[in-house]
Amino acid sequence: MPNRIGYRWNKFQGDLMNVRSRVIRRPFALPLIGILVSGSMLGRAAAETFTLEPGPAFRIQALIDEVVSDGDEIVLEAGDHLVETVIDLRGRAITLRGESDRLGRPAARLVGAGGTGILSCRSGETGSTRIETLEVVGGDIDLGAGLLIVDSSPSLQGVRFIGNIASVFGGGVGIFGSESNPLFENCDFIDNRADLVGGGCLNGTDASPIYRDCFWSGNTVGLYGRGMYNQVDAAPALVGCEVAGCCDVVPPQSFIDEGENLIDPYCGNCRADFNCYGGVGSADLGLLLGAWGSTDPVYDLDGDGVIGGSDIGALVAQWGPCS
Repeated sequence: MPNRIGYRWNKFQGDLMNVRSRVIRRPFALPLIGILVSGSMLGRAAAETFTLEPGPAFRIQALIDEVVSDGDEIVLEAGDHLVETVIDLRGRAITLRGESDRLGRPAARLVGAGGTGILSCRSGETGSTRIETLEVVGGDIDLGAGLLIVDSSPSLQGVRFIGNIASVFGGGVGIFGSESNPLFENCDFIDNRADLVGGGCLNGTDASPIYRDCFWSGNTVGLYGRGMYNQVDAAPALVGCEVAGCCDVVPPQSFIDEGENLIDPYCGNCRADFNCYGGVGSADLGLLLGAWGSTDPVYDLDGDGVIGGSDIGALVAQWGPCS
């Protein structure tokens, strides 16, 4: 019986027309492979590690489509890996990992060539699909320019989303679907943009991502939610996160606060901008009237402990665009 791993790798090399790449097997993998090939009662060969030098990122997709099995690892060496077509993880329970520098920072970059997203999880990926220690740079598409997630729940660790642009929602990341419960740990969302909402992240209706020890800074939008925009019934949980700036999460406090977060929900110079839409207007007045007579501190602009007429006066004094 032919060696399955050898066959897969030879086919991969032929398909890529001898594009340079290397395979690194983990210690003792070959003896295990021999046992598994000769005894079909065991599910599959031992996990493999495939290492790619900097270059065109279509090699990553070819590995995903033709070579890897669940449990395998694709390692990207330090440098730029040029993405001309979005990399789709195809539901594979694999690890896509970049090399790190001596301080543990990502040294491998997935760089968009223009007019494309960078990564996509749309096939029911679970926490067994891992993306680690990478910079995701220069995605340019309508939704989720750095990473698009639809009804999937991958795990991300140490990924930096930098300078990605979405023409609609989710410059850095766009997450959609009630089955989407991804985990982001030690991830950064820096200088991303969405032309409508969700410059850093867009959490869609019924999505429930977890952000742990993550950081947002310098993200921009055409409308609302520079750092994060949460659609109706989205339930993101944040713990140990920092969002630079103020009013960068919209709607304010529209997340599950699990503690140790540094997030300023409102801007002090425009405190009556309750919805963080960039100015004080009729929508903010409606929110205040909805809290009339309550003790909700969000709408207590005069600090007397009760929402009443003097709070309306304070709101009217701030009427108009925030400076």
